[in-house]
Amino acid sequence: MTFSLDDVDATIAPVRGFEGAQLASLPRGELLALLRVASEFKGSVDRLVAEVAGEVARRSTPDDGPNGLARQQGFASAGLLVASALGTAPSEGATLVRAGAALNSDSALGAGLREQELTVGKADLIAQAISGLEGDTSVLEARLVQAARVLDYRKLKLLCAREVAKFDALHLEARERRQYDQRGIDFTEDAMGMTHVRGLLPPEYAAAVKTFFDAQVKAAFQTKREQPGDTRTATQIRADALFALAMHGMDCTSPASGVKATIIVRIDRDQLETDIGVATCDALATPISLRTLRQLAVDATVLPMVMNGKSEVLDQGREQRLFTWQQRMALAERDGGCAKCHAPISHCITHHITWWSHHGTTDQRNGVLLCTRCHTQIHHDRWDINIDEQNHVWFTTPRHLDPEQPRILGGLAALTLT
Repeated sequence: MTFSLDDVDATIAPVRGFEGAQLASLPRGELLALLRVASEFKGSVDRLVAEVAGEVARRSTPDDGPNGLARQQGFASAGLLVASALGTAPSEGATLVRAGAALNSDSALGAGLREQELTVGKADLIAQAISGLEGDTSVLEARLVQAARVLDYRKLKLLCAREVAKFDALHLEARERRQYDQRGIDFTEDAMGMTHVRGLLPPEYAAAVKTFFDAQVKAAFQTKREQPGDTRTATQIRADALFALAMHGMDCTSPASGVKATIIVRIDRDQLETDIGVATCDALATPISLRTLRQLAVDATVLPMVMNGKSEVLDQGREQRLFTWQQRMALAERDGGCAKCHAPISHCITHHITWWSHHGTTDQRNGVLLCTRCHTQIHHDRWDINIDEQNHVWFTTPRHLDPEQPRILGGLAALTLT
């Protein structure tokens, strides 16, 4: 690959247009424009450094032994050499090395980087997601690259986890068994007497623990809104709930403390019948295997939700102001959590798209799941929300935030490859 500064020159020109500007005096629109062009410039520089890092790695393979470029400079790997040169963390050096390898390949990742459609960070996220998968991953890679053009990093990370789990369903159970063997919790006490808790939980453990804690936090925040005075943070509420749970466990004849919660797991009926596929759990971002679903579903505190199965009537018109539990479950099937930012389902409330006070109905096509932050933002900035004929959720940006008012696809549809 010929070393060229063309991309850097092209992206630095718009940045130079702001040279000499007083940042504190820039209007919002111009500051956002500067952020956009500066980001594009940084992306071109990152790709340039990745290109160099790739060549350093090519000259530092294990086969080169002590004669490798990195080893000769006193580093165990090319990534460490690159990180040292940049004065950054080893993880960033490794990221640039992997991006450099992709740049020199004929893969979809390489093409996306060369055509400036992918940032180095997004390319590395996809590369790590598909690494280790068995079989031909070229189609999956191309589809993830296509999605990366329109998704931000966090949404792309969620999408990668979902799609890789589907692709690798046959190996998901084996991976979860390894995770089960790695489970553990450690307690260490510092000099000030505070105990640090650190651990690893496999999916079936994490589903129960996170569901319990999320329920306690949600209930405490709801009480705080109705009866101000509780100044605890979410982390403090979890600590209090853990202590209460331990005290109850040591004296189980006493009444249970905390808010009762139900673990909800979801599976497509066709996958359940064929015994091939993956399931999801409302408390977890990463899909789970059918084995873990069955293991969870034997407990009375777990509710299996089978898609496309028999359900209760969902549309209740104006007879009831609050959405029913069954309606919320149906909305969760469509939205998969906060329809706007994709926060977990357990963090969400059910929002009337047309407000109840404006004669909105309490039915599925007038409901959407939103986390507290997005719910506040929707009301404060007056975002428009629409449900199309395919039952997809769309958010329209308010004019005062973006004069072009782009429409943003939300819900699970935004995290589903087509």
